[in-house]
Amino acid sequence: MSDIKQWKASVRKQMLKRRAGLGKGYRVSADQAILKRILGMESYRQANVLFTYVSMEGEVDTREGSLRALADGKQVAVPRGGKGGIMSAHRIKSMEELRPGAFGILEPVESCEEMRPEDMEFVLVPCVCCCGSGVRLGYGGGYYDRFLPGTPAVRAALCWEKMMAEDIPREKHDCAMDFVVTEERVIEYSR
Repeated sequence: MSDIKQWKASVRKQMLKRRAGLGKGYRVSADQAILKRILGMESYRQANVLFTYVSMEGEVDTREGSLRALADGKQVAVPRGGKGGIMSAHRIKSMEELRPGAFGILEPVESCEEMRPEDMEFVLVPCVCCCGSGVRLGYGGGYYDRFLPGTPAVRAALCWEKMMAEDIPREKHDCAMDFVVTEERVIEYSR
């Protein structure tokens, strides 16, 4: 294992331990503030197609945002994991079209239309943590780092302020973010 992979694994382990200690009250309040910031972003308002992860326990909540996007008339696509760490985007028209898939993550049912990555306009990206330079640390599966190069969409990683790290190592294949959105700020980057 390379030094950078070991460094990333160490940061991931440390940050997941930190995340486990965050109180529910903080997370709920922060999630509401993050949603408000997303809804206020020009990139979000102009987007007709939103690609968003379906949050699991311990992640910034995207469910209310997905419902809001649907109510606002946006097309909402969510990922379905595939073989070899490849994921695809599938349009949902309601949250009832989601069922547990790999690792218990909610995924679109088979009847949901697959959409092309190049049709996505705004992507909400999960993370374990981010740092001030815009580097995002995921869970290590590489799903988003394989998907994002195929889409011109604006990329926004959602991260609680208490999960911002001082430094995260970045490898060549790690995709840059356009924004990191926390409950306190929207940090913009140029990629």
